[in-house]
Amino acid sequence: MMDKQTALEMLKNATPKTTKTEEVLLDSALGRVLAADVLADMDAPPFFRSAMDGYAFRSEDVPEGGGVIQVAGLVAAGEVFEGSVDPGFCVKIMTGAPVPDGLDAVQMVEKTESQDGGTVMILESCRPGQNIAPKGQDMIEGEVVLRRSTTIRPIEIGMLATLGQAKVEVFCQPKVTVLATGDELVAPGMGRPGPGQIRESNGSMLAAQVRALGLGIDADFAGIIADTKEATRGAIEANMDADVLILSGGVSMGDFDYVHHELIERGLEVLIQSVAIKPGKPLLFGRLTRPDGSFVWVFGLPGNPVSSFCTFELFVRPFLRGLLGLQAPHTLELRVPLVQEIRGKSIPRTQHLPARIHVGAEGLSVTQVPWHGSGDLRGLLDANGFIVIEAGAVMPGPGDLVAVVLTEPETFRLPAHLSRFEA
Repeated sequence: MMDKQTALEMLKNATPKTTKTEEVLLDSALGRVLAADVLADMDAPPFFRSAMDGYAFRSEDVPEGGGVIQVAGLVAAGEVFEGSVDPGFCVKIMTGAPVPDGLDAVQMVEKTESQDGGTVMILESCRPGQNIAPKGQDMIEGEVVLRRSTTIRPIEIGMLATLGQAKVEVFCQPKVTVLATGDELVAPGMGRPGPGQIRESNGSMLAAQVRALGLGIDADFAGIIADTKEATRGAIEANMDADVLILSGGVSMGDFDYVHHELIERGLEVLIQSVAIKPGKPLLFGRLTRPDGSFVWVFGLPGNPVSSFCTFELFVRPFLRGLLGLQAPHTLELRVPLVQEIRGKSIPRTQHLPARIHVGAEGLSVTQVPWHGSGDLRGLLDANGFIVIEAGAVMPGPGDLVAVVLTEPETFRLPAHLSRFEA
C-alpha cells in the first residue's frame, strides 16, 4: 500500500503528454488547451493612440499654466489625419484615434474650453506622452503573447481575437469513459429500488467531475456492470477505445469484486494498487495495451460515493490535466485555522474529512462537515474541501492551522486581502 505522496508522484511520472492536436473555430475554443505558442502578428497599438477625447498638440506649444492654441482639424477613431500639423496648432481627437505625426500630448476635453475663431483654451499643460498609448506598448510584432499549454478562458478568447486568430490549434481531448459496477445498483429513473438495492450515483457524478474541470473534456457514462466475471470482462473489452477508463466499484477484495481480477487477466500493468488514505484505500491505477501498442489508462475507484468523489479529486483530476500538458498541483491547498475540534482519532492513513471553508472579516476559517462515512454523499453537499490529517498525526484542535484541499478549485476565488492565507 503506497502512501499518498508516493502515489501522486507515481501518477505524475506515468502521465503521458498528448501530442495530437486539432484546429477549432475561435468560438469553440473555450476551455481547450493551446497546442502552440501564439505570436503577435503586428504591434499593438499599431500606432500612437489617443487615450482620451480631447486635443492633441506639441507639449512645448502650451505653457505650464495653459494657453490658447489654433485648431487645425479633427481626427476620429478609425481615421488618419490628412496632412501635417504645423507648430502652434492642435487637432481635436477622439479616443482610439491615431495621434498625428509631430504631436506628443493629449489633453482631455474636460480640461479645455472651445473658443471662437477656431481656437481652444488648454487649461492645463501636458508633459510629453501624456494621455497617449505608444505604438507597441501592449505587444510587439513577433512577441509570444499566449504560450502553449494555456487553458483558454474568456480573456484568452478576447486576446486570440485581438491577434486575428479565427481558428486555434489546441490539444485533442482524451476520450473518457465511466463505468459503475454492482448488482445492487438501480439507474436513476428506473423506479424505486427493491430490497437490498440502491440508486446508482457514481457514474453520473464522475462524468460531471470530468466536465467540471473546465477543459472541454466530455465523459461518457457507459452504464452499470453486473457483478459477474463475464459482464466485467465484456465491459472492459467493449470500451478499449477509451483513452481513460474509469471504473467505480469492484476493486476491493470481496467475493464479487471482479474488476481487479479481470483487468489483470486482460494484461493491466498495475502502477498503483492501493493507497494509504481514508476514504479511498482500494484505488487502482494502471494501463492496458491495445493491439496497436497504444494504451488505455485505467482508474479503478472505490464504490462508496464519497470515496469515488475524493479519489477523483486527488488522483484522476491531476492525471487528466497532465494529459493536456498542464503544469498544476493536484488541487488548490490552503492552510486555514480550524474552528472546532476534529471528531475522530488518528489512524495510520492520511484522512480527508469533508469540510467547509468560511470567508469572514478576519480571514479564512474551516469547520468539519457532519457526515457518516464514505457512503454518505449528502454529507458533501455543504463541503467545499477536505481537511487533510496526515497518517499518525495528532488530531488538531480549535485555532490550529490545518491543510485543506479544495474541491473544484477552478471555481474558488480567494479574496485579495486574504492572500496571506495561501499555502
